[in-house]
Amino acid sequence: MRKPSSLRQKQVLVFTAGGLEHGGGIGRMIGYMCEAWPAAANWPKPEVVDTRGPARKATAPVFFAKAILRLIVAGLTVRPLVHIHIAGRGSSLRKGILVGVARLFGLQVVLHQHDFDYRRFLSKLPKPVVSLLRWTFQAAEAVVVLGEADRRTATEILGVSPDRVMIVANAVPAPRLAKQPRQASEAVRLVFLGDPSRRKGVHDLLDALSHPLLTEAEGAPDWRATIAGGGGELEGFRGTAIELGLEDRVSFPGWVNQEGAQALLAASDVLILPSYGEGMAMSVLEAMSFGLAIVCTPVGALAEVIEDGSTGLLIQPGDVNGLAHALRRVLDDQDLRHRLGQAAQARYVQSYDARTYPERICAVFDAVHGRARFGVG
Repeated sequence: MRKPSSLRQKQVLVFTAGGLEHGGGIGRMIGYMCEAWPAAANWPKPEVVDTRGPARKATAPVFFAKAILRLIVAGLTVRPLVHIHIAGRGSSLRKGILVGVARLFGLQVVLHQHDFDYRRFLSKLPKPVVSLLRWTFQAAEAVVVLGEADRRTATEILGVSPDRVMIVANAVPAPRLAKQPRQASEAVRLVFLGDPSRRKGVHDLLDALSHPLLTEAEGAPDWRATIAGGGGELEGFRGTAIELGLEDRVSFPGWVNQEGAQALLAASDVLILPSYGEGMAMSVLEAMSFGLAIVCTPVGALAEVIEDGSTGLLIQPGDVNGLAHALRRVLDDQDLRHRLGQAAQARYVQSYDARTYPERICAVFDAVHGRARFGVG
């Protein structure tokens, strides 16, 4: 972390749907950031403001109204830097309103886009709505994205000046549990972490796990899989697993908290994420921190995180046969699992450790503050 200046910078308000408790992956990311925030940082630890509350609850308008009120009060008093997390669908509408309120008070805005496919979301909107979102993004002093694909969306579709778009990768803390050793005679342990859904490719995962390569072929490896996470599609996937004859090999514990996720990762050998759309999946970063072998799709910023054959194995979304073959490779070859896991862990330490995240986000705040201070438009 850079040395603090003689005068600490202004307060930062972070607006995000669900806050730390109900904010999903991005809520966890913000929580990790706050936990890692050094006391000597140039900027004070941010205050997190929930703009939605628990997902799909009737209380969402109340949370949003409170968030607007908090922004107005801050605009009249402490005049903070405003850090707004934005995704597609209703998030874009809510956050666009917040940007408008912040600009009304002349506040500096950092817009942080983390949707799993914002370009596709924009392509389905009427032109007048896209124009409003172009204003939303262009009104921010800085736009933070997770990778190069999102950078191109911001500059090419939303018209943000390239010098105002900054890539800041997600980060996770170091493991709190030691990796559990596995005897050679034990079954290889596979894990999926996330809300089980078709977007996450869980239907493909079940089809791949039932592939003859993994169940009937000569010398088929011994394995057990855990698909952890809650959501509306969970019961359907449980039924599919039974239909495919996987009930003795695949378990569905449902939603797990942070401690439960850590325990699963510590007990596992391979993380699988055959997703059709991601920003930068926290489960992949968490698995890297534990040194698991990763099998995933190169969607979103994951194409910049996982290098095929080096820090993991990549398969294309929907390629069930390719997924089955990739799983057979890591199941059969203990040395390959170890090599992929070690390389993934080294990459995590280099680029995705939460202890370095405050420094990277403070660099964005410094850039915004410097533009305002020196009158750079």
